[in-house]
Order: sequence, then structure tokens, then C-alpha cells
Amino acid sequence: MPGIGVINNPKSRQNQKHPKRIKTLGYILGTEGSSKATNSLDELEDCLKDFKKRKIDILAINGGDGSNHLTLTKLIEVYKKQPLPKIALLRGGTLNTISTSFGIKGDPKYLLHNLSYKYAEGLPFETHQADLMNVNGKYCFLFGNGFVANFMHTYYKTGTPSPWQGIKTAAKGIASAIVNGKLVKEWFRPVHAKVTVDGNDLGITRFSSMLSGTMEDIGVGFKPWNRAFDVPNTFHIHFMDCSPFDLLPDVPLIWFGRPIHPKCTQEFLAKHVTIEAEEGFHYTQDGDMYFCEDGKMDISLGPRIEIIIS
Repeated sequence: MPGIGVINNPKSRQNQKHPKRIKTLGYILGTEGSSKATNSLDELEDCLKDFKKRKIDILAINGGDGSNHLTLTKLIEVYKKQPLPKIALLRGGTLNTISTSFGIKGDPKYLLHNLSYKYAEGLPFETHQADLMNVNGKYCFLFGNGFVANFMHTYYKTGTPSPWQGIKTAAKGIASAIVNGKLVKEWFRPVHAKVTVDGNDLGITRFSSMLSGTMEDIGVGFKPWNRAFDVPNTFHIHFMDCSPFDLLPDVPLIWFGRPIHPKCTQEFLAKHVTIEAEEGFHYTQDGDMYFCEDGKMDISLGPRIEIIIS
């Protein structure tokens, strides 16, 4: 029986906080598969190549959003055109936005115990088919630049990322917006760029943020991509060009997954988007931060994967 392959990220904050967890997960998995800790991308690649040879049925990832994003990117590189295993997200990080958005609940020990028990007994899994986006060769569920990435950049600079730190960072931004301060001006600094959507130049030449996702939820209840599941094999994308005060009345709409007012955004269901910006910009993929030095970005539809919910 091919079994379950578990990738553990020892550098995730939660795994560092609970140093015995990785060994415990190995005990829980038992004979149903193989559990390995990877300390570098090279180790991750070697591990995934080994899992590919074993033809594992399920790849479980013990880490947060960033671990998921890096592991899935390397998985697709290793497997190339071969079918991918089912994916289980074990919620082993500080940020678990992606798994929360899919309705996955529980800690890593509970999730792996349930996974291995069902697998051993041949019981069915509840799963969800999810599209990925390919952003300049890296795969993710959520992408943002402009004010979203600028907010995340400020948030991570605190050195202590957590939901509470996120609330405090947002509060600083609101305070800055009230007085039209430096922080909010930095966050909402526009990106000047030529944009195409599915090969069409739609006349978008600037935006304060671009958001795209293959799931509805950005975390803590906000659902800017309310059309993400409407059409398979597309992603929902927003080009926003507005001030914080223009966006403020739409915050309740975003919370309840309602359409954002057209004065704040142009939105599309797309398969391929290109950006040619006048200068480099920060962006985020599933919570990980990057910088696009040449301002050129290609966002296309990635493979569809099967996520185990329970």
C-alpha cells in the first residue's frame, strides 16, 4: 500500500514552539506512511522525489500557509505532468488561512490521526477540488500586491506575526488614515502598470492593489473573492484603485462575501493575467513575501488539486 507522506517544517513557529510534535506525528502515522522533517528546499525536493517513487496516495503538510505554498510549488516541479497525490493540510503554522478557508479544523495531531485512521480502514474522505495560481513560477491560492502586500510587509516587520499583531497593525493603519499619515500613504501608493487579462488590454494603467484568489476567504472572515468557486479553472481577480476612505463602506460587503462597489474595483474571472509595472513592487503569495524587481509578472492558472477536508 503506497501510504501517506508527511512533510514537516521544523522552522514553522508552531513546530518550534512544540519541538516534540514532529516525533509525535511520526508515532501517530505508524506504518501507514513516512514522516520527514525538511530544513531546506533541497531536502524538501529530495523528500518529494522519494515520495514520488513510492507513489504515495496522500501528501500531508505540517506547517502553515508559507509551508503549504513552498511544498506545493516544489511538488508540482517534481511531479511534472504526473498526477498529484491528495493533499492534507495539518495546520502546523502560525498562519493557517488556507486550511481555515477550506473549513479544515483541528490541530496537527488530531488531523493526522483522523487521516491515518480513515486511510487504514479504507473509509472515504471529504475532499474539495481546488485550483492553484502560477505566479512567476510559484504556486499559491492567494495573491496580493499594492496595499495588501504593503500591509503584510509592515505586519511582518513587527517580528511577532500573530492574529493579535495583525489587528494592531490594522489599527495603526486606520489611525494613519484618519490623519492622512505617512503609513497609509505608503500602503496605498499606486502601482503604475500595463495589464492584460486573458490576452485583452482592458485599459488598466494603475491600481492601489491587485488581489487574486482561487478561494473566497482571505482570513478572519473576509471574503473578497466571492466568485472564486463560480467557474472551475478560473481565479477571481480585483484591480482596486481607491483611497482607504472609498474602501471603508465596502468592508461589511467584503466580510459577507458581497460584490465590492465598482467605484473601488474592476473584477474578473480569469485564466491568465500579465503585469508590466514601471518599477518593482512587493507582493504576497499565501502569506509569504516577495519583491518583483523588474515589475513584470505573469499569473496563470495552475493545476487543480484535491484537498482533504476531513
